[in-house]
Formats: sequence, structure tokens, C-alpha cells
Amino acid sequence: MSHPSPGHTLHLVAGELHAIGQRLTYLGSMVQAQAAAQPTPPAPQDVQSPVPQQVPAPQDAPPQDQSPQATPPQAAQPPVVPYSGLAQHPVRPRRQLGANLEPSRVLAWGGAGVTLLGVVFLLVLAVQRDWLGPGARVGGGAVLAGLLVAAGWWAHRRSKGEETGRIAAFALATTGFGALFLDVVAATSLYGFVPAPAGLGIGLLVSLAGLALADFWKARPLALGVVLSSAICAPLITQLPNALLVGFLVLLQVAAAPVQVRRGWSSLALAAGVPVVLAALAASVWGSFFHDPVLVVAISLSVLMGVVIAAITAGARPDADRTSIGLLVAAPTPAFLAGPLLLERPAAGLLGAGTTVLLLAIWAVARFVPAFHDWLSRRFTAAVGAMSAIAAAQTTLTVLDSSSWATALLGEALVLSVGAFLLRSAGVLLGATCYATFGFLLALANEAPLAALLWHGYAPGLSGLLCGLLIAAAAVVVPASAVRIEKFPKSPLLWAATGLALLHGTASATMAACLLVSDTRTGFLTAHILITLTWVVAAIALLLRGVRVRHLRIAGLVLIAASLAKLLLFDLATLDGVARVIAFLCAGLILLAAGSRYARLLRPTRDEP
Repeated sequence: MSHPSPGHTLHLVAGELHAIGQRLTYLGSMVQAQAAAQPTPPAPQDVQSPVPQQVPAPQDAPPQDQSPQATPPQAAQPPVVPYSGLAQHPVRPRRQLGANLEPSRVLAWGGAGVTLLGVVFLLVLAVQRDWLGPGARVGGGAVLAGLLVAAGWWAHRRSKGEETGRIAAFALATTGFGALFLDVVAATSLYGFVPAPAGLGIGLLVSLAGLALADFWKARPLALGVVLSSAICAPLITQLPNALLVGFLVLLQVAAAPVQVRRGWSSLALAAGVPVVLAALAASVWGSFFHDPVLVVAISLSVLMGVVIAAITAGARPDADRTSIGLLVAAPTPAFLAGPLLLERPAAGLLGAGTTVLLLAIWAVARFVPAFHDWLSRRFTAAVGAMSAIAAAQTTLTVLDSSSWATALLGEALVLSVGAFLLRSAGVLLGATCYATFGFLLALANEAPLAALLWHGYAPGLSGLLCGLLIAAAAVVVPASAVRIEKFPKSPLLWAATGLALLHGTASATMAACLLVSDTRTGFLTAHILITLTWVVAAIALLLRGVRVRHLRIAGLVLIAASLAKLLLFDLATLDGVARVIAFLCAGLILLAAGSRYARLLRPTRDEP
């Protein structure tokens, strides 16, 4: 890796200092402008300030004009370029708890809630007392709701922009739309005038009208009331968490998306997105008991639209970054649950793979396409990458058998490590580390258990050989990627864990290879001899390479200690006869030769001044 020259480094430092100076100049000009805009308090008239005595000017000084002079002109300074992003994202004042609890707001929204309850009680009383017929009740409810919306329109026109009148108009209109939804529920579920799909269609039209009015009035409370009323009344119409309910809520989320993106109402995005996720999760559980062939399609559509709307929100409204990340994290979760519960293993794998490809596509576009590189924030891009990694892991665990989980996760960890090495991405490296960690823990339980190294009779087979090689490769490639992007851990415990994983991987691969050749006690003892000698040779190689590198020298000494501990504590008790003699003789001769070579390499280092 080439290092920058000192001249280039000084040039970079000078550029950074110049940029900091420009930012400070801009902030100073803003402070001066604000100070000049504030009126100065007048001086008190009853207090006379003492007149200072005039000091005569020296004789050789030129006469000065007594008239007030302007400040001398200063040298023209280059125009100050403000720091980019300082004025683009103004700091919003923090809203205190209870700031909106004004008497007018409390009275207006309290009256709206009481009125809506009165409509409910009226419908219940009409049913109990048998007032009029069912058609007259539904028609009367619609007329009452229309009158409330019309009253809200009239109050808004009379308000002429005043906050108090607008609040009353919002409350009346929200109550009217809530009454319309209740009327649709009565016409659908209570009296059966229209089927459930037609009732949901009418409810969607009511929601569209309410959202259009909220957008026209710039009334976020009205939009929230319309969306939440529709989301609450929809389950009362379908009466089951089926595909019809999920599809309606998806359409409601799509209808609310243009309004929330245009106005920047993050609360509206949550109000429209959270019911879709909850309904899809409930439908996944319900579908495991009752067959619904369209349910998987509805859940897949909810995942697709949720991820797309989250990406659009993140790009169009950078100030709502947390909201878009929350929607992105929640949107794919129904697919994670629906695949194992509703589908067979191949179909569930296709659903998980589709979700993974969708998330990876958004991540790749945000990472590599210049037009979208600055459109999506780095936090949102990182969240998309993390969710794609989770989706890939979930797909792997769903498709494969538990005996192959560790091998698959370790293989994916190697792929991610290579990607982190090439892209120099800390996020990809974090994903590779998580995959490698979970793969190693699963390998200890399945493909490469410790019991296979301690007792003969646990033949890991070809899967154990492959898993051991993958463990060793991951223990080398993941730290190498961390060193390349300068994100390597400084904790000795992490390096010790990596070393233990490397030793376990090489030992498991050696044991599996020997048992594949001869699944006898002789093969088991031969494997342990080779494991010990391999550790000794690797330790000597580290020591020879670590004459001038302290970290390699420490690793070699630790490995030498581990090799001797295994030789004296395990091999001495386990090996017998010729195997014990061969192990001790070979290890001793290798150590003697290595000590002589290390001393010759170390002598020039000591002779250096």
C-alpha cells in the first residue's frame, strides 16, 4: 500500500484548514448580522455622561477633519462560501411535552371523540330499539357524516387561516370521516347490504377523499385520523386476517404515500405502514391453520410495497431518515414468518430469495450508481445492507437442513469477507463477522464437534472436512479484510478467539481427512500426530516471520505453548506405542532445528546499532 508524500499530506491539511476557516467566517457573519438586527436600547436622558477632555494633537500631525468619517475601506475579501448542508437542514426546535395541549385543541379534539362515540351509541340504540329500518339507519348515518364533513369545510373557510378555526375544522372533518367508516362497517358486517370486497372498496374511496382534503388543507391530524380510522375499521369488515385485509391495507399505504412524501409527515408514514406489517404477521399465523391460496401473494405484495415506500421516503425526505429505516426494518418481517409457516421448503426459499434480491438491488443501486449515491443516506444504505444479510441468512436456514447450516453460513461469510476486502466496507465486514461467528457456533454442534477430536467414533465425514476448511479460511480472510480497511480489533480476546477458531478448523479438517482414509483407531491417532506437528510447524513459521514483527512473534509463542500443552496433556495420555514416540521425536527435532534457525536470524538484529 503506497503512502502519500509529505508534500501531498501538507497540501491536504492546508485545504482542510482553509475549509474550517471559511466555515468559521460564515458563522461569524451570521452572528454579526443577528446582533445588528437587534435594536440597541436608548441611553437614559437624565444621566449626563462626562465630556472627555480633548487632547491637543501634536504640531507635526496633519489636520484632521472633525466631521464623522466612515470606516476606512477594507481590502476586498473573496466571497464566503457557506458550509454545504448548514442551511439546507435547519435545526428544528425540540417540542416540549404538552406544547400542543392548548385549551382550544383539547376542546376541539375532545368534542370530536365524544361526537364519534355518540354516533356509535346512536347506531347501537337504533338497532336495540328497532328505530326505522336498516336502510334508513345506514342512510341516516351517511347523512350525519356528510353534514359533519360539510361543517368542517364551512369552519375552515370561515377561519381565514386562524389556528383556532383550523383546529375546529380538522376535528369536525375527522369526526365526519370516522362516522363514514363506521357507516360502511354497519352496511357491510352488520346488515350485509354489500359484500366485504365492495365495503373495502367504498372505504378506500372514503380514505382517498379524506387524504385529498388533508393534503389540500395541509392538515396532518386529519390525514392521521382518516388513515387510522380506515385501518381500525377494515378488520371489522373482513372479520378475519386474510388476504383481503392485507391487500386493502397495502392499497391504503400506497394511497397515503404521495401525501406523506409531499408534506413530509413521518407520522403518517408510520400510521399507514405499521398496520400493514401487523396484519401480514397475523395473516401468516392465521394462514398456518386455514388455507388461503392468495395469502402468500398478498404478503409478498406488502413486503414489496413496504420496502419501496421506505426507500422513496428516505430519498425524498432525508429529515425522516429514522422513520424510513423503521419502515424498512419492519417491512420484510412478514416474509420471514410466512415462508416457513405457509410454504414448502423450495417455495419458501423462493420467497426469501426474492426478498433478499430486492434488498440487495436497492443497496447496490445506492452504493454503485452515481445518480442515487447521494439520494439515499448512508445510514439507510447500511440498514438496507443489514436487512439483506438477515434475509439471506433466513433463506439459508429455511432451505437447507440443519446439518448443512454451518457450512453454508461459513461459505457466505467468505463471500462477504472478499466483498469487504475489495470494497473496503466496514458494514460488509460486520456482516461477514456475524456470519462467521454463527457458522462457527453451529459447526461446534453439527459438522465439526469437539467430540470428534477427543474420542474415536465420531466420524465427521466429507461435510466435516469441508466445514473445517471453511472455518480455517474464515479465520484468516476475515482478519485480513479487517487489516486492509483498518478496522481490525484491538482487543486481545478477539484475536485469541480468532486463533482458537483457526486451530479448531485445521484440527477438524485434519481429523476428517484421516478418518475418511481409514476410519479406525490408527487413523484417529495418525490425525492427532499430524495435528500436533502442523501446529508446531505453523508456530515456527510465525516465529521466523516475526523476528521484526512483534504481533507475529507473540502469536508464534502462544501457538508453541498450545502445541506443547497438547503434546504433554493430551497426546501423552491418548497416544500409545509407536504413535507416541513418533509424535515426541518429530516435535522435538523440529523445535531444535527451529531454535537454531531462529538464533541465526536473531543475531543480525542484535548486532544492529
